[in-house]
Amino acid sequence: MRGPAGGAAQADRVLETADRMLHGIVRLMDLGDRVGEARSGLGAKRAPLHPVLGYSDVVGFLVRNRAAVPEAAGGAVLRRRSGREYLVQTFFLDAEGTPLHGTGAADAPVWVCRAQRLDEELAAAFGDTDLIVFQGEA
Repeated sequence: MRGPAGGAAQADRVLETADRMLHGIVRLMDLGDRVGEARSGLGAKRAPLHPVLGYSDVVGFLVRNRAAVPEAAGGAVLRRRSGREYLVQTFFLDAEGTPLHGTGAADAPVWVCRAQRLDEELAAAFGDTDLIVFQGEA
C-alpha cells in the first residue's frame, strides 16, 4: 500500500466509525477487569501487549491480509491512549473510506493490540493525529 493519504472529511468519517469500534473493545476490557476475570472470560480476551509497536508491524498486517479482503481500497491504523499504554486498531477500508469490519465483509481482518510505546517511524506517521489512512494497492 502506498503511504498515508486521504482528505479531512474521509479521515473524520473513518475516525468516527473506528472510534465507536474501539470504545466497544475498551468497554469489554473494562468489564472483564471489573468482574475480576483477568485470567479467564472477557479478561483473557484482552488485546496482546507489545513493548514496542512498529510501523512495519501495522503495515505488515495490512500487506499480509490484503488478499483476504478483495473489496478493500485501503487500510487504517487508529490509536487511543489507555492509561500508560496505547490501544491500536488496524483495519481495512472500502472505497468510501468506511471500515470493512462488520459491514458485510464478515471475514475482514482487524488487528487490535496494546503497546507500551510506538517506534519512531510509527509515532512520526501519526504525528499530531490518532489516525493513519493508507490508500491504494499493496
